[in-house]
Amino acid sequence: MSIHQTEPWTGEAVAAPAIAPRWSPLLAIVLCAVTAIAVQSQWIPLDADVSWLITVCERVLSGARLYVDVVEINPPASVWLYLPLVWIAEATGVRPEAVVAGAFVAGGVVSSLCTVKLAARLDDAPHPAFVAFAAALVTLILPMAMFAQREHAALLLALPALTALAVIIEGKPLRLSTALLAGLAAGFVIAIKPHFALAIVPAALWAAYRRRSLVPLLPAFVAAAAALGLYAAAFLFWAKAYLGWLPAISHTYLLYHDTWRNVVVNPLLFPGIAFLLALLLRPARLPALAVTSALGALGFAVAAILQAKGYPNHFYPGAALALFAALVVLGIAPPRRERRMVGVGLAAAFLWQIHGWAILPDPKLAAAITQVAPPHPRIIALSRELATGHPVTRNVGGTWVGSRAGLYFAGLAHDQGLKDPIAAEAYRKDIRDFASDVAHNGPDLILVDRRDEAWLMREPQIAQAMRGYVPRSRAGDIEVWVRGPRAR
Repeated sequence: MSIHQTEPWTGEAVAAPAIAPRWSPLLAIVLCAVTAIAVQSQWIPLDADVSWLITVCERVLSGARLYVDVVEINPPASVWLYLPLVWIAEATGVRPEAVVAGAFVAGGVVSSLCTVKLAARLDDAPHPAFVAFAAALVTLILPMAMFAQREHAALLLALPALTALAVIIEGKPLRLSTALLAGLAAGFVIAIKPHFALAIVPAALWAAYRRRSLVPLLPAFVAAAAALGLYAAAFLFWAKAYLGWLPAISHTYLLYHDTWRNVVVNPLLFPGIAFLLALLLRPARLPALAVTSALGALGFAVAAILQAKGYPNHFYPGAALALFAALVVLGIAPPRRERRMVGVGLAAAFLWQIHGWAILPDPKLAAAITQVAPPHPRIIALSRELATGHPVTRNVGGTWVGSRAGLYFAGLAHDQGLKDPIAAEAYRKDIRDFASDVAHNGPDLILVDRRDEAWLMREPQIAQAMRGYVPRSRAGDIEVWVRGPRAR
């Protein structure tokens, strides 16, 4: 594909080079998919959040009631996203982590192919092979330890939906089926986390403004509304118990935020670098695909700021779409010396982000557990941190016997001083449920976070539950307590 542009400084018409004309789009996507498979199977396992949600799905499939017998602080979309994959794993006897990772690799391939097919209809777009490489790069290789997170799923859905909006902006008609599928994808992005509407709605409004009409958006809007309506109905029918947790969540989790530097700077840093590098190319105009992707990137970044937790997975979709937008501009830029400089800059930023997200679980904790635990141990954690017990429980072949991932409500309420009666009640319930889980489920070992041990052990119910356990090994701040003849 050769795109004609106007050089902004001379006014001369120039032709943008056809990037990678000898590569087929499918080959570019397959190479990225093979790389993703190698990374996820040989280097970086699924992270704590995904590991815990797989455990929740297993409990639900075995008959546990979500938000009653097993507690997750996120709405049910976080569980339902993985539930069919875990069901497939149980039906086939395949390890759930392999099914989940494989499904997200397949999702990345499908998302990239849909993006390429839609982008091929645009007047302002790079060569299809370059679009394929850019899409596969951000959906399959960039995630690293963020792989299969809910934000990863949101990006896989958002990328083709935003590309469909670029097609609308350029005035190209969309088949009804394509518009409906794009709308469904957008609806499911918002269902995953309501904040993610910020990644879709501004681009849709921009498309309506450019077309001076809402009519081209109506089929997608109806499909998105239908997706959200179905989710709301399922929520009320199968997960209404979540509403009972909203007071505790709003008085603990929603009040917690990381330092303002982490909350504001981290989500905006990588997109800012990508956008500035793209502007160095001095494009005569920004192609519609770059605009919708950039608006989506900013929307995801603002969503991360609003969540205010400073978690790396919250930054991922904004960083991915920003890189994709910058690559789109690079792919149609006329041949100037700035192209090479910007390409090198984007590659350096990409590698820097990859390094930051190459997060591995501490192998010393798994070794400390296997050193003292029986085969297939039953495990629980005396810790506020989800990452204390996950993914290590699954990695050592253990079974999680807690009703929640950790004493998260208790930790947050403790930090707030227990002055809020709703937070104080959430604190007491966490303490009671931990003691009950130990008494009724008989864990073989308890992972104790020394950073939380002192204040938790002052609780009589906790001290009583821990009387039958003694510390036997340690990895960093985590002690491994096993059944012993006397308390420490």
